[in-house]
Amino acid sequence: MRGERDSFEILNRALTAANTASDAVFISVDQNISRFANSNLHQNMSEISAGLTLRVIVDGSMGVASTSSFDDEEIARTAALAAEAAKHSDPLQNFTGLYRDLPDPPRLQTFDERTARLSPAEKATALRTMFDTHGSVQFAGSYATSAVSVACANTNGIRRYAPLTFADATVIAIHPKGSGYATRCARRVDEVDILALGDEATFKATLRLDDIADVEPGPFDVILEPPALAEVFEWLMMIAFTGQSYEDGSSFLVDAIGKRIAGENFTLADDATDESFLPFPFDLEGLPKRRTPLIERGIAHPPMVDKVYADRLGFAPNGGAWHLGGSDHGSSLHIDLAAGDATREEMIRSTERGIWVTRFNYVNGLLEPKTALMTGTTRDGTFLIRDGEVVARLPNLRWTQSMIEAMSNIESLTSAKDELSQTAGATTQP
Repeated sequence: MRGERDSFEILNRALTAANTASDAVFISVDQNISRFANSNLHQNMSEISAGLTLRVIVDGSMGVASTSSFDDEEIARTAALAAEAAKHSDPLQNFTGLYRDLPDPPRLQTFDERTARLSPAEKATALRTMFDTHGSVQFAGSYATSAVSVACANTNGIRRYAPLTFADATVIAIHPKGSGYATRCARRVDEVDILALGDEATFKATLRLDDIADVEPGPFDVILEPPALAEVFEWLMMIAFTGQSYEDGSSFLVDAIGKRIAGENFTLADDATDESFLPFPFDLEGLPKRRTPLIERGIAHPPMVDKVYADRLGFAPNGGAWHLGGSDHGSSLHIDLAAGDATREEMIRSTERGIWVTRFNYVNGLLEPKTALMTGTTRDGTFLIRDGEVVARLPNLRWTQSMIEAMSNIESLTSAKDELSQTAGATTQP
């Protein structure tokens, strides 16, 4: 991970080489990932990498080029490539220029020394404890930590730097009759409890093995665990909440800003300032991050946009730039679904006829983006609920559902952000 002084030295050389209005991003990564299968650690990989992206504005057009080599000759070549790309690009529409005179970003705790220094041996010890605790299943998955530095700068004097850490673990418990899944990510590795993830995955893998049933295709009330919701929201970020999807007319937000598109109990926001999740103080154009509603109590708000598309579409900039020159022209990496006051157990007890879903797989969110119609399958823990009780384990099911419809029919939400679940109608098919 590069320090602040080293990062800005590289950025300043890139901006000087560009010799025109320009901005640049420098990201360095030191990461380690341990992969396991059959309850054995089988691969440990460490990687140190860095990359520079330079964006230039030439005669009102934009060009972008990247490099992973930082000597003067390579930086000059990258600047020349960016300038050449600008010459072959269409002029930017209504572009008012790169940011200047921005307020300071919020002060957020993004770096944890223990996470940055966690050794592969410590990971292996935690994983071995999990393996030995649950002998009835076999575990597979991964356990990763990283230390990253992110720096951005432009020719108008904007300078931003932040170090960050990241810990992520995914655990799949495999039983001859079923499987279970659990995952967690955080800035601090101490918030990623491997043993608790093993407990949850094992619980899902071994629940109701005595009664494995099937269901006929039709509508069901559905309880969605956080991993299932995450898959849906990842698709929504691509098909609805980007500047590009709004501009090309495929987003369901088009002609809907300020109108109700979901239930009053549904609020979705981009919030990188929430220190309980993955805080980060600025986007890659240097704009300070803040909570940005996307759907507020069912009412549609503008999509996430970078500066180019904020100007192009006439929206206020909202910190959606996560790649200079990226085709999405705005995206969200910090989705926050407003919580309710229920627990998972209360949801189950209140469901007369429903399906409890751990996660989705093979999701296709491009069936009909204007209604967010998606299809996919369930995986690693799908259960039948009848009269408030989990009565059977189900095979993986095919489902097809408009997420606009689902967001308009939410009955309850859990109270804890790290245990988000939702109930909504869906159509399943074995």
